[in-house]
Amino acid sequence: MLSGVGLFSRHLRGKGALIGALFLLGLASAASSLASPLIGKTFIDSVVGKQNFALVPRIAMALLGLAVADLVLGACTRLVHTRLSAGVLVELRERLFAQCLHAPLAEMERYRQGDLLSRFGSDITKIQTLLVDGFLGFFQNLLFLFVAAAILLHLSVALALWSFLGIFAALVITTAFRGPVERGTRVVRDAMVDLSHFLTERLGALRAVRLHQAQTQDQQSFSACNNILVQRLLKFQTLDSAASGFPALALTASLAWIYLLGGRLIESGTITLGTFVAFMLYQGRLVSPAMGMLGLVRNLQEARVSLERVAEVLAGEASVVPTIQDIAEPEEIVLENVSFAYAGSPQVLNGVQLKVSAGERIAVFGASGAGKSTLVQMLFGLRTPHSGRVVVGAALHDSQANLGYAGCDPFLLHATIAENLSYGIRVISDGEMQAAAALAEAHGFICGLPDGYNTVIGGRGLVLSDGQRQRIGLARLILRNPGILVLDEAFSALDPDTEAKVRRNLFSRFPERTFMVITHRLHGLEDFDRLYLMKTGGLRQVDSRELAAELDGAAIRQAASNLVMLDQVRTLKYAADRRR
Repeated sequence: MLSGVGLFSRHLRGKGALIGALFLLGLASAASSLASPLIGKTFIDSVVGKQNFALVPRIAMALLGLAVADLVLGACTRLVHTRLSAGVLVELRERLFAQCLHAPLAEMERYRQGDLLSRFGSDITKIQTLLVDGFLGFFQNLLFLFVAAAILLHLSVALALWSFLGIFAALVITTAFRGPVERGTRVVRDAMVDLSHFLTERLGALRAVRLHQAQTQDQQSFSACNNILVQRLLKFQTLDSAASGFPALALTASLAWIYLLGGRLIESGTITLGTFVAFMLYQGRLVSPAMGMLGLVRNLQEARVSLERVAEVLAGEASVVPTIQDIAEPEEIVLENVSFAYAGSPQVLNGVQLKVSAGERIAVFGASGAGKSTLVQMLFGLRTPHSGRVVVGAALHDSQANLGYAGCDPFLLHATIAENLSYGIRVISDGEMQAAAALAEAHGFICGLPDGYNTVIGGRGLVLSDGQRQRIGLARLILRNPGILVLDEAFSALDPDTEAKVRRNLFSRFPERTFMVITHRLHGLEDFDRLYLMKTGGLRQVDSRELAAELDGAAIRQAASNLVMLDQVRTLKYAADRRR
């Protein structure tokens, strides 16, 4: 477990001043706390026992001074603790977020969104608490424990030994619960992850849920997730009660025996009443750090799950490489014998060869699943070929980035249209924004919105139609001013006339730039220098007639397949009706 903590200990570096201040404040608070029983002992032995009432004002002033000191120390401790904790928490989250942004896509895709969110939430918080409160509290409690133990031994060796025995028994019992607590924590965390993922997925697709009329089904699924979480929480709460209750019972049993033994020692005159009262007060001071140590053990048991979950995402953190491995001539794309397959699946790309020179416009066609999107991801470095290499041209001096992308489902934020247009781009003027929107045939409908470019378009832009969302994505591509423009079904939701206008605008705005257009429409073929067909993992150049024949044939075969499936469904339905 300590090796797992070591992966995150670097976030305490550079914070020595805060840690030292927090440690010294803790010692000062401990000293103030340890002084209170001595004042009580003095009152009993000197005032009550020896009738020295002249000490009463001094004792009262000493108690008031300790109260003021506790108030000041408490306020300073909270301030320093918050600053230290916030700094560690921010660094942990930034580190995890950076890994999510830059780690190989194949590694991150295996995590559900809710699963990742839970790591940013409860798991990171657990680790931050362990780093700040755990280790700092360990040293403070350990020091406090030794001081209180020394005072107890000075007051009464016999009573002190029984006190130590109770603490040791509580520690043994707490350690015995390690396995069940870790398993219970993991089970509860899994249920919380399932619930978080369900909410993230459904709340991000409210339109789709209603289109599929799945509200009742999703409400039932949500209730089921909640019920599972409640059941697991109740079961873990029972375990947690036992894991904390039995150690407390051991300490209470030890305390009860100390009362019995202390009464006999007072009766025999071995110790004074003031000594016994002071011992019991210090016994409480001893139990407090002891419980803190036991709490640390418990926190380690529960935090181990969080350490493993976050460390899993950070695995291979140092091996993140730049997305583009090679540089070609400006605006040039080269694929040399590229092959790729997803885990457990046949090859998607098989020996693909392609060279697109600067200023060329090519269109790539192919059936769904032929590998077109995988090819695009290769260009942007999101996938690494299993063999061969992908070479993309260097950025132009007046471009913000070499590659620009627009797809069928543009990534839009719950923000204004202006904020969405400027996402990932340098600061732009209103004039540039409006000019780009006009080229994407978007300026008209944007001006018709309630607040124009300041209209908030909701999560993923769902207040807009699919065609409007695509035009926002195309306007953002224009603003990015790339050297190579990659359009991946970026016109799929546009009507033919609007598509033709936008395509002409793009070609006019970037007459010397390289275009790779992924599409399934046979519109405007004359605007491209070369046409390519993707099929069975390969990529070959075709002419317009060959392309039309291939795509029409595929469409006919798909239609025939749909008819066969429809006939089968009708046959099955008819048979079911007959059985009724």
